[in-house]
Amino acid sequence: MIIDAHNHIGIRYGGRQSGGDLVRKMDLVGIDKAVIFPFVEGNFTNDEVKAATEEFPDRLIPFCAVNPWVPEAPAIMRSCIEDWGCRGLKLHPMINGFHLANHGLVDPLFSIAEEFGIPVIVHGASDLYNTPSEFAEMARTFPKVNLIMAHMGFFWMVDQAIQFAGKYPNLYLETSRAPIFEIAQAVEALGPDKVIFGSDSPFVDLEWEFRKMERASSLPGAHAKLVGGNIARLLSL
Repeated sequence: MIIDAHNHIGIRYGGRQSGGDLVRKMDLVGIDKAVIFPFVEGNFTNDEVKAATEEFPDRLIPFCAVNPWVPEAPAIMRSCIEDWGCRGLKLHPMINGFHLANHGLVDPLFSIAEEFGIPVIVHGASDLYNTPSEFAEMARTFPKVNLIMAHMGFFWMVDQAIQFAGKYPNLYLETSRAPIFEIAQAVEALGPDKVIFGSDSPFVDLEWEFRKMERASSLPGAHAKLVGGNIARLLSL
């Protein structure tokens, strides 16, 4: 099973993608399922993710997104999980302006993720609010929560991302936008069980992001883990 672990649904300035748009791209490439969450700029909601999942229940896997600064964020997250089956949480510290390791703000959300056994995917480029050390702190604090670092620290902090992913069993690296050289380094250092394919559509060429994974490792069975097996395991698919 091939699964793309990083896709946005909805409309925002400079980008749009419906569930149908994404499924058509998946069909062209040969992707079976895709994780989806909303764009997180402004006063976003998860409504379009819910609608897309209802339209394509066998193809799209819903993650909810929340802004921790919103007082209702924990209640929104819990409702998304309990009321319509969200399978994970998406956070974007850089856009929403919070440090990932701000325990007072973020811990309530990770506690809910731990309660329901769902993974958390977080924007993890080399930006101020979500450096690899912030991921390490949250992985250490919540060892039962599987934490996925989107963009794997690209581009200044990939080495740190690999180091921390090797130290914490529950910290995983996601490949969207990262060059194949760095991805191959991560697989070589960590093995194929800690790296997860994602595309970050619609901002990138989904087919290119998928095809580059063919060069991530020559180890037997590695490709299948990278492009679907690992995220399927975290989601108990």
